Amino acid sequence: MMRIWTVARRELKALFDLPTGYVLLVAFLALNAFLFFRQAYLSQVASLRPMLDVLPWEFLFFVPAVTMRSLAEDIRGGQLEVVLSQPLSELELLLGKYVASVLFLWIALALTLLIPLGLSLGAAMPWSTVLAQYVGAGLLAAGFAGIGTWASSVSRSQITAFILAAVPMFILILAGLNPLLVGLPPGLAAAAARIGVLSHFDNIGRGVIDLRDAIYFLSLAGIFLALAYGALLGRKLAPRGGARRRLRLGVGLVAASLVVVNLLGGYIGGRLDLSPGRAYTLSPATRQVLGNLDDLVTIKLFASAELPTEVALMKRDVDDLLRDVRAAGHGRIRVIERDPSSDAAARQDAQSLGIQPVQFNVIGQSELQVKQGYLGLAIQHGSQTDAVPFVQQTDDLEYRLISSIRNLTRAHKPAIGFLAGAAGGPSAGTGYQDMQEQLAKSYDVRPLTPADSIQHDTAFAAIVLAGAPDSVPAGQLARLERYLDHGGSILVLAGGMAIAPDMPMARPRALPWNALLQRFGVSVRGDLAYDLLANEAIPVPSDFGRVMQMYPFFIRAESTRRSPINQDLGAAVLTWASTIDTSKAAPGTITPLLVTSDAAGTFTDAASIDPGSTFPRDKLSRRLLAVVAAPRDSTRGRAVVIGSTDFATDRFVRVAPENLALALNATDWLAEDEGLIAIRSKDRRPVPLVFETATERELAKYGNLIGLPLLVALVGLVHLVRRRRRTREPYQPLVPAGEAAT
Repeated sequence: MMRIWTVARRELKALFDLPTGYVLLVAFLALNAFLFFRQAYLSQVASLRPMLDVLPWEFLFFVPAVTMRSLAEDIRGGQLEVVLSQPLSELELLLGKYVASVLFLWIALALTLLIPLGLSLGAAMPWSTVLAQYVGAGLLAAGFAGIGTWASSVSRSQITAFILAAVPMFILILAGLNPLLVGLPPGLAAAAARIGVLSHFDNIGRGVIDLRDAIYFLSLAGIFLALAYGALLGRKLAPRGGARRRLRLGVGLVAASLVVVNLLGGYIGGRLDLSPGRAYTLSPATRQVLGNLDDLVTIKLFASAELPTEVALMKRDVDDLLRDVRAAGHGRIRVIERDPSSDAAARQDAQSLGIQPVQFNVIGQSELQVKQGYLGLAIQHGSQTDAVPFVQQTDDLEYRLISSIRNLTRAHKPAIGFLAGAAGGPSAGTGYQDMQEQLAKSYDVRPLTPADSIQHDTAFAAIVLAGAPDSVPAGQLARLERYLDHGGSILVLAGGMAIAPDMPMARPRALPWNALLQRFGVSVRGDLAYDLLANEAIPVPSDFGRVMQMYPFFIRAESTRRSPINQDLGAAVLTWASTIDTSKAAPGTITPLLVTSDAAGTFTDAASIDPGSTFPRDKLSRRLLAVVAAPRDSTRGRAVVIGSTDFATDRFVRVAPENLALALNATDWLAEDEGLIAIRSKDRRPVPLVFETATERELAKYGNLIGLPLLVALVGLVHLVRRRRRTREPYQPLVPAGEAAT
């Protein structure tokens, strides 16, 4: 081991004793920062994914440039034989060269840490996810360095070694690209994606260090190091001798074994979830539901063996989730997987459970083919069945699966009253169908009307007041008042401004629900909030077509994370929102949920909502847009107030799913069903990137794009100048000549 480290240290020192090492670092850092900030500032999220998306392509040129000289230079100059004449084996030399290359690549990656540090000026970075992403980048560097070391071991020319290394790297990257995979048969496309590096690297990039991905990269390096060892050892053997044949056989067996490990590694479980809130790990509430089952629950997974690549990769997440669910069920969860595409009985079973095949478009070399496939779930308990006809995404699959299991295994569903008024903006009439459908999975949702004569004092666990009707009959308000008197709870989704659907104007209105909120000391103001810093971009017509323009009326509100309702949610989008007045609330009864940035203001009179409106910059401050009102006396009920009429309408929740999650969480909390909150509230969206000043924004960008490369270049220049001066100093023996003679 000491010999390996000695070689590695010597090689690493050689890289920094020549201009080549510093040139490579400067070029890599500048290119990486340029490509990253080009994307990051457009998306306005604090995530390293823009860097990770291009990192394999950067490594395609950077890694061969680092590794091409490691062995090729020694072979060309004849130093290899001299080095191996020392008490040093070929394996120790090879590993030392490889370790030096990996360390240099890791140093380059470590220098890019200035990027997340710069982003931290404008957001609370999820450092655990950043750690996992850098671990993935380090594994990618280790795998590619093995390829580069092999290429350098079989060539006398550095240029040839560069090309030989770039070719297999390019093939491994290309094997995971969708434009290539969609042109292959589904089975072959899934195999190609499994061999390619992108699927494994993307999995780690989301914040989960999966043992299967780590095995892939380490075995990839091992395969090419075995080939490199064979190339080095074969240089001193006769071309047609028996020793060379035995060497080839041995190296071939080792490489084949590592290939088998690489392929079988996909079936090995085990992962470290470093994502925020452990979003890819079963929540405690899920484990509690599964641990308390008193009867057997059967989960049937209907999945085709041949699926398009994106769906096939999604199935891996489904398999992981089902494996975790089965383990948490302690023998009361049975998982059965069947392939309806090749089994007529399975196909008939799937159809009887409501699971139909889904059509996929597969692009061939000269035609567009339409094929069918299955990826659905059926949950059975006794004679009851619930189904997920097709798994379109895995972000909410845990919630959908566990809520189905819980609903099938409990005696009855609590009732929720839902009174939907008019929407408040140009989206008027879109309704709240999506929200009601999601609530219906866990509750008996009973739609109400303003003229409803049903007494609410005992019927409902909670009532949702969505939208802002022009008026509410006095009798209905009285019934809602009695419902609150008996300890009922309400969710109010309404703004204090009416948005005219036929013109871009907003006018104050009297909100009927404020009469109900008086008992909590809360009201929705008749104003229109805007945020000049944290807002969303919308498409706006122009002379050059539709362009994206920041729209201060679409506020990207920050979650306070101070309640079970929003503790795992980072932000939400509020459209044409009003602020919340809590000045009359008793101390300690209000919990803020959503707030603006410090650059928010309000219009209190009629105002234009046109994107080109003028927004006053005086009196800007942080504004309150959503609150929880929970009196100390639990018998008085609770309220959640969100000052946006369109907050949970169908139109907006489909583009802002975090809004729907927050509304559902609020309903669960009001209905005292907080177990669902922990399952659903896994916010996997990156946190918004909001710099307080333009100076911080530019500092984060140009500090990485210009400052860091210049600093590395300056350090390299100083080191090289000092080294050159030392080489020009006259020789001075350690022992003076007179003393040596005596």
